[in-house]
Amino acid sequence: DYKDPQIVASALEVRKLTCVEYERLQGFPDNFTQIPYRNKPADKCPDGPRYKALGNSMAVPVTRWIGERINEVSEL
Repeated sequence: DYKDPQIVASALEVRKLTCVEYERLQGFPDNFTQIPYRNKPADKCPDGPRYKALGNSMAVPVTRWIGERINEVSEL
């Protein structure tokens, strides 16, 4: 049963986004959350902590937009 990684959804299942895809959606550089973890080098960082960090983060473009609007209002 061949599964094409380019297919986002099929009749009964949905493909989970990769950490890099989540990072891009949040406005972070690729592999931004790939850091040393529990005395292992960054390239051995498991996906679980990366997904958790991304889930707890705020999207950079949205945060920037909010900050700019606060700054505009405070200058009035």
